[in-house]
Amino acid sequence: MKLNPKSMANKYALSSSTDMDIQEITKYSILNFGESQTNQYLNGLEESLDILANNPGLGIPLTHPNKTTVNKGTEYYYFHYISHVIYFKKRADDIFIIRILHKRMLPKKYL
Repeated sequence: MKLNPKSMANKYALSSSTDMDIQEITKYSILNFGESQTNQYLNGLEESLDILANNPGLGIPLTHPNKTTVNKGTEYYYFHYISHVIYFKKRADDIFIIRILHKRMLPKKYL
């Protein structure tokens, strides 16, 4: 299943890392939970992204954990979705989805 950010009034954009995250979530879910459950999970994930795009204030602030990068001081936000956490940045016209990580993964290693 491919998420479609173009279908809503307030858009979101996915990073290439996020595309890979979704592919991994899909593969793992199909193997462990089946196609039907995977489709339900991905539909819920897409719904969460739509909600965030329309209500970016729902995100919880997270200062970038790696202060030595060019992004020093960039404000990142996160939002929980079942077993995953959506990390994003607010932009003028949309939100940019940086990563979708399993809740047990440490964000400072992947952001």
